Amino acid sequence: MPDFWIIGPIAWDLALYVDHLPGSGHFVQAGESAERPGGTGANVATALSRAGARVHMVGYVGSDAAGQRMTTTLTAAGVDVEHVQVLQGRTSSVVLLIEPDGERTIVGIHPDLLHDVTIPATAVAPGDIVYFAAWRDVFTPAAQAMAAAGALVTGVPPGTVPAMRYVIGSRNDFAVIPEGTVAIVTDGANGVTVHSEDGTHHFPALPTNAMDVTGAGDAFAAGLLWEIGREKSLVEGVQLGLAWAAATVQVKSSVPADIPSWASGHKPLA
Repeated sequence: MPDFWIIGPIAWDLALYVDHLPGSGHFVQAGESAERPGGTGANVATALSRAGARVHMVGYVGSDAAGQRMTTTLTAAGVDVEHVQVLQGRTSSVVLLIEPDGERTIVGIHPDLLHDVTIPATAVAPGDIVYFAAWRDVFTPAAQAMAAAGALVTGVPPGTVPAMRYVIGSRNDFAVIPEGTVAIVTDGANGVTVHSEDGTHHFPALPTNAMDVTGAGDAFAAGLLWEIGREKSLVEGVQLGLAWAAATVQVKSSVPADIPSWASGHKPLA
C-alpha cells in the first residue's frame, strides 16, 4: 500500500440542525447544534488513516485553540501532521445548516489561507498517491513535480493540469468535463458518473437513510483512493467509495464515520 498525501482544508465546524432554511430577513431556531472537526482535506485523510493507510496531511491551522484541537484530532486518528503548518490567525471554520433530509448549506467564516501553504513536493516517493482536496492555481508546479517524481496525482476540479490522472468532484464543480483525464462526477443521491477514454458509465448511489450528508463526498473520494492504492479497478474504487459515502450520511458528523469493516473492501456495516 502506498503512502497518501492529502492536500486541503482543515476546519472546525459548527453544525446547526434546522427544520428549514430561513428566508431573507427571517429567523430559524436550531433544534440541535454541535462543534466538530471538519474540512475536506482532514476528512479524507482521517477516513484513509482509519482504514489503515499511511497518510500525510498537508494544510494549515491557525494559531488558536481550534487549530490545536484539529492537530490533536488528526494525530489521534493516525494522520501524520508534520506538514500541517500553523499560520498566524484563526483556523478555518464553517457553519453548517443541516435540514431534516440531511442536506446542508455551508457558510465560511474566516478567510481562506490555503494558497499560503508550502507543499512538500520533494517528499513524495514513486507510487505514492497525492490528492488535492481543494485546488488553487499556485499548486500547479507542485502537482507537476509530484507527478514527475512518480506519484499518482489526483484532485478536485478545476485542477485539470496534465499531471492529474483522476479528477474527482461534484456535478456543480465541473464547468466542463476535462479531456485527457478520468473525470469522476458525484451527484449525491443520483450516484456517480465516470467519464474516461472507455466512455461514460453511471453508478447508482446505495439506498440509505440520510441524516447528515456532510463529508459524503470526502468519504467517496477516500474509498476510491483506497482501492486505487490497493491496485483495484476503477469500478471497484467507485463501488467502495459509494459504500463509504452511504455509511457516512447515516451519522451526524463532518469527518466520515469510523466503521471497522471499511478496510475489508466490502460494503461497510451501517
